Amino acid sequence: MSMSEPQFIVGIDLGTTHCALAASPAHRAAVKLYDLPQLVAPGEVAAQPLLPSLLYLPTEGELPEGATQLPWGKAPHVVGELAGRLGAKVPHRLVASAKSWICHGGINRRAPVLPWNAPENEPQISPYGASVQYLAHLKSIWDASHQDAPLAQQDVTITVPASFDEAARELTLDAAKEAGYGDTVRLIEEPQAAFYDFLGAQGDAIGDTLAGAKLVL
Repeated sequence: MSMSEPQFIVGIDLGTTHCALAASPAHRAAVKLYDLPQLVAPGEVAAQPLLPSLLYLPTEGELPEGATQLPWGKAPHVVGELAGRLGAKVPHRLVASAKSWICHGGINRRAPVLPWNAPENEPQISPYGASVQYLAHLKSIWDASHQDAPLAQQDVTITVPASFDEAARELTLDAAKEAGYGDTVRLIEEPQAAFYDFLGAQGDAIGDTLAGAKLVL
């Protein structure tokens, strides 16, 4: 099957504390930051500007029927705001800062070690698996509102910290692939993304703003 021409350029911030998603039509610069539907209470969905990078691992029968129902289907785990609320009551089932663990060379990042303080026989997931969940949630949001332009066919960039080593970068690309993003995802470092944003905001005035400066911190 030939890849159709991307209609959008999509940027995803897979953040340590929050995720965000923005896009522009591929052939003109018009960036839009998208609101992100997520569970805010059992069975209640609301769109928020950011998706907290939180994952709650409920046990069988813990939540009432329909509690994890999203517009595109039933979620196996709880991602976002409701995860934080449930995790405040049962902290050993809450996964937070998965991205920090992704760049932790001292552990097997594909092993189910999170939440780190979970007692024996409680559910756990790998830092990699948590990243897949966040990326899959963002993909579901996009696909639900762009049925004629699925995310796997768009030009997608994911930002990563400058501190990410090669293994952490590889894991992030693998997570995007497992979440259904296709093979053309690229990564850029967060400081570089911030500089591109600065360039875009300055527009034609960039020459005057930098005034011949060759180095930007």
